[in-house]
Amino acid sequence: MTRPDLTGTGGRRLWGQAWRALTLHKLRSLLSTLGIVFAVIAVVTMLAIAEGAKQETLEQNGRLGMNNVIIRQIPLSEAQIRQARQRTTLGLTFTDYNLLHQLPGIANMAAIVEVSANVAELGETEAITLLAVNPGYMRAMGLGMEQGRFIADIDVENAHHIAVIGAELSRRLGPAGGVGAVVHLDRTPFQVVGVLRNRSVTDKEALPVADRDLNNVVLIPLSPGHRGMVAADRYGELSEIIITAKTSDDVGPLALAARRALLWSHKEVEDFGIIVPRELLHQANQTQRIFNIVLGGIAGISLLVGGIGIMNIMLANVSERTLEIGIRRAIGANQRHIIMQFLGESTLLTCIGGIIGVLAGICVAFGIDFFIHWRTSVSLWSVTLAVLMSIIVGIVSGLYPAVKAARMDPVKALRFG
Repeated sequence: MTRPDLTGTGGRRLWGQAWRALTLHKLRSLLSTLGIVFAVIAVVTMLAIAEGAKQETLEQNGRLGMNNVIIRQIPLSEAQIRQARQRTTLGLTFTDYNLLHQLPGIANMAAIVEVSANVAELGETEAITLLAVNPGYMRAMGLGMEQGRFIADIDVENAHHIAVIGAELSRRLGPAGGVGAVVHLDRTPFQVVGVLRNRSVTDKEALPVADRDLNNVVLIPLSPGHRGMVAADRYGELSEIIITAKTSDDVGPLALAARRALLWSHKEVEDFGIIVPRELLHQANQTQRIFNIVLGGIAGISLLVGGIGIMNIMLANVSERTLEIGIRRAIGANQRHIIMQFLGESTLLTCIGGIIGVLAGICVAFGIDFFIHWRTSVSLWSVTLAVLMSIIVGIVSGLYPAVKAARMDPVKALRFG
């Protein structure tokens, strides 16, 4: 016999022999490959969930701005507010905004006041989010315009009654939500000068920071003339201050400097929270790695169990086919031929299990996305990894039975028959 070849005619003969050997006991082959199938399903599903979570986190932190430092007013109880006012601190104020503006490494700043308001044109009692902002908010949040323009400095200075609305809210308002129309916010008329470009949103409550649905908001200028509408009877003149660093290296020092400046300004009363999206992304990646290790361990155990099942079946095959091994050795097959024969069978068995597992894993991943609404993403490299793992398991689990078969004494093997 010639040296075994895995390509061309020799390869087709080898895989053909392996297929015929496996189909002689179809049910046994099917049951033995179930361990590999479930293990590959676990791998594909795990990687799909991990990739989906990673994309979700990247998108959310991207919407918050990777170079942003977000300072938010913390809601306080009545007792906490009284205590803070006794120490002459009044929450986030324009004084804080001006103080932070002096910090080095700042490329942009935005101030926000968030309240709820009713839009008469909706004809409903539903309250929408009303944001009073300065022009820096557009750059800080990476907003784009579908129609019209954004709020300008002159609108803030002169307290113009103009509004920019979200894409979904504009659609709901119909003609009353287009540029040039007038909307009534708590019975006060505002002319629509712009419609924001549609922006993807997330409803995952488990994510680290709640993201505003900017498709359903109304933005007006943050002007002294509007303070009676947006800042009446509230603790803190501002809901939020966003600082954009010039470079990614400036984000950490800028967050630390902002915290120190605000603690000094607020008499050591920590009535504010600082959110750094870049740090949140780092923490999310750390959590994701732990999650991957845990799920990877589960998938690895499943593969180990599947491999043991394959090895058990291959050892049974070797025992049952002792006479066949003796005949092959008698007509010229060497140990390499026997090893390749049984390795081919175990590898083919796990490859079939791997392919079935990949297809089933993709279905499970899409099922999780569709029914549970937990985002998943199946990538080419995850499918490739799952198939490669099944092939490796096939080789490793089939190696011992193949070597055992190759080392049989041909004379004793023939006598066995």
